[in-house]
Amino acid sequence: MKRRGVLHAAACAPWASLLAGCQRAADAPEAETLRLAIDLWPGYLPGVLADELGWLSPAGIQLKVFYPGDTDKMLADFVAGRYDVMGASLGDIFTISRGHLAVKVIAITDESAGGDMVLARRGLKLRPDGHYTIATNLGGFGELFLQEFIRRRQLGSARWSWVNADGAEVQQLLASGKLDIGHTWDPYASRAVAAGAQKLFSSLDTPGLVADVLVATNATIQRRARLLKLFLKFWFEAVDWWLAHPEEARKLISRRVRIEPDRISLHGLQLLDLAHDRQLMIGAQGRGPGVADVVQRYSDFFIEKGSAVRPLGAADLLEAGLLP
Repeated sequence: MKRRGVLHAAACAPWASLLAGCQRAADAPEAETLRLAIDLWPGYLPGVLADELGWLSPAGIQLKVFYPGDTDKMLADFVAGRYDVMGASLGDIFTISRGHLAVKVIAITDESAGGDMVLARRGLKLRPDGHYTIATNLGGFGELFLQEFIRRRQLGSARWSWVNADGAEVQQLLASGKLDIGHTWDPYASRAVAAGAQKLFSSLDTPGLVADVLVATNATIQRRARLLKLFLKFWFEAVDWWLAHPEEARKLISRRVRIEPDRISLHGLQLLDLAHDRQLMIGAQGRGPGVADVVQRYSDFFIEKGSAVRPLGAADLLEAGLLP
């Protein structure tokens, strides 16, 4: 018997009235660490809320949350095995899925509904024959989002100089004149608009296109399926709690991530409950996964531009078996 077990038994033995409590403590699951990497986007925060509500530790989940603040670095660190689960845009998964790394979507967290924006520097006038510097996190979903903007605004004949920039950098780059147009998301997007940037386009114009997901590698899923299932159970319970108690949820999350409560808002996105997640991941009434068409769009786009080596369909990418 381990030393801690001996000490526990010694402490419990003299107190017959406490035997039931000792038995419960002895039967408590041994804690397992789960490393979650996310950007500060509200759709990725139900896991943090579940932990702040005190649900995870008693179930044996020791949640360690990482906020790298740089999407490219986070993706690279995930590929290197530094995290067990990562929150990312669905489109970003196509870049890291190429080659030998097997990555699966284990849940869809939210759909952006205005929280992703295409912004222009103050005073910019767009013309179909103009030449513009445009930025997003190249290799990810932002490229397709910006291409959709260009198509919808009939700006295909303009000349575009593409620049790689993280969403957190776009406000400063627009203000300094180094960018004409940039893609970013809240809270960065709303700050940039408040500082004078022009909003040209948003994810309200592309319903369903910008979906965010939780991902894990096949190896992690095979090795830690029980833990991941349990985590997702609490995740969706936290979604329901957040939707029922929005102000209390903001305060709890704010305390954990150390940002002001008014910056934690569900404005601009649709947080997905379990029923909606099942419809997107599995389908309903004999139809296939609701997200299948969006997966196909991203697959076609990244195959055409050469950043993915093989097509990926919904069946390749989605692992719905971990949902509660």
